[in-house]
Amino acid sequence: VEGNVLLSIYDITGRLVTTLVNDNMSSGYHSVNWDGTAIKGTSVAAGLYIYSLQAEGVALTRKMVLMK
Repeated sequence: VEGNVLLSIYDITGRLVTTLVNDNMSSGYHSVNWDGTAIKGTSVAAGLYIYSLQAEGVALTRKMVLMK
């Protein structure tokens, strides 16, 4: 089964930092690494961030800590 997957990272105030995935993907296990950069390629500060994963019928929002 394929479906559109959107994985975005936001700062603690809710501003979009970057979008890591916005593509059709097959079901199954996938991994994504974030190198701590924003959309324009600039490095972001260490701290608390929120990631949002949206796929067919699923929406998850979780906190994460970026440590440098």
